[in-house]
Amino acid sequence: MKQFNFYKQKGVSMVEIVVAMVILSIGLLGVASLQANTLKYLKASNYRSEASQAVYEIADRMRANFMAIQVKTPAGTIIYPNFYSYQTAYSATVASLPTVPPCAVPISCTPKEVADKDVAEWLRNLGTRMNGGAGNISQNANGGYDIYVMWKEVNYTALDPSCPNGTPPSPGAGVRCIKLSITP
Repeated sequence: MKQFNFYKQKGVSMVEIVVAMVILSIGLLGVASLQANTLKYLKASNYRSEASQAVYEIADRMRANFMAIQVKTPAGTIIYPNFYSYQTAYSATVASLPTVPPCAVPISCTPKEVADKDVAEWLRNLGTRMNGGAGNISQNANGGYDIYVMWKEVNYTALDPSCPNGTPPSPGAGVRCIKLSITP
């Protein structure tokens, strides 16, 4: 009688190893892509948070120096002048941050000196806290103020509809903006 020697499989074939490696590599690429997108969106979220904080910071400074913001009576009479308006083109603000004017004794500073110092410090903080950080402050038709914070966002190439248009010119493509309107 003839005896057949059947070999039993002892391990996995090379094809099974290759298939497992392909599946594992696709999974790892997916995880790496997820991690990269998470970091990108985390940075964008951080800039939005910084921008919101900066808007409220200058709004609080304006309210604290109430004699430097323009206030009108119901009859339309202007009580105080407007020292907080700052409208400069985005590219000019980013190119050279303003110097903070000295005010020797803070108690004896005029409202205009305090306003100039507040705006300069605010703009310098924006420039250091955010990539391409800048801002504008303008008086609106309701007697309040529109405060814009602008920054460059990585991989963003469109025009943000939240950015100011007109004078000063729009900051252009790739710049994100946040706006807050306040009434002192």
